[in-house]
Amino acid sequence: MIPMNDHQVLAAVVIVLVLALALWFSLRGLRKAEDLERRQALLEAELGALRATVDQAATASDELAAEAGRRHAALAAEMTKIAEQQEQLRLMEEGSGGYSHAIRLAQGGASAEELARDCGLNRGEAELLVSLHGRPDND
Repeated sequence: MIPMNDHQVLAAVVIVLVLALALWFSLRGLRKAEDLERRQALLEAELGALRATVDQAATASDELAAEAGRRHAALAAEMTKIAEQQEQLRLMEEGSGGYSHAIRLAQGGASAEELARDCGLNRGEAELLVSLHGRPDND
């Protein structure tokens, strides 16, 4: 063996210590890298699950929007039908000259004077409605 002086021994010990520290830091870095890879894999799995949830919610939202559109169209059609029926009833009332209301009043016991005043009928029309639809007098 080659004899070594104190400086050479000290230098060898320092080199061994530096190598040991380098090895320790390398192993520590490897452990951190492995931990980061595991965390990244977990985060990617969570992200995939969240994307699936968002996709399901979007699909459900689209289905609800389509159903709301169908219901809106059905309600609009129903409202149009009701408006047409109301217009037909209004035209029927106008066509009868307001006689329907006057007939109901006469059936309820209104006099010819009341019909003329309340329904805008002339005296002859009012008397005719009372005679046709009025309550019979119990004399």
